Parts: sequence; structure tokens; C-alpha cells
Amino acid sequence: RRKIAKECLNELTQLSKYDDKAVTAILDKYTQQFKLIMNEHQRRKSTPKAWLSQYVRDIGKECKNG
Repeated sequence: RRKIAKECLNELTQLSKYDDKAVTAILDKYTQQFKLIMNEHQRRKSTPKAWLSQYVRDIGKECKNG
């Protein structure tokens, strides 16, 4: 999960300017991969895209805070 989220974060940080459509397209691109490795508990709690977004945010925070 972290590997997929890191790849997604790298692609998101390469955007020169924040654009909702571009961010959504990148998240959609990685959501299918992420969906395959989710467990049943995670699927019941929220959508794959929401989980991926949370992982990306967490990794982003880790990178900023060391």
C-alpha cells in the first residue's frame, strides 16, 4: 500500500500547479492497483480512493517532518 501511495505522491508533487482535474486523474490511475490489495474491513469502512488519499497524505506528512 505504501509503495503505491509513494508512487502516487511522487506524481502529485511533480505537478507544477495544483489542478483538481489532474489530481483526480492521478488518484484514479492508482486507485485500481490500491483496490486489489485492500482487505475486507477497509472496503466496508470507506472507498479505495479515500484510503489511497489518506495514505498519500500520511506519507506526505512523514516526508515533511522527517
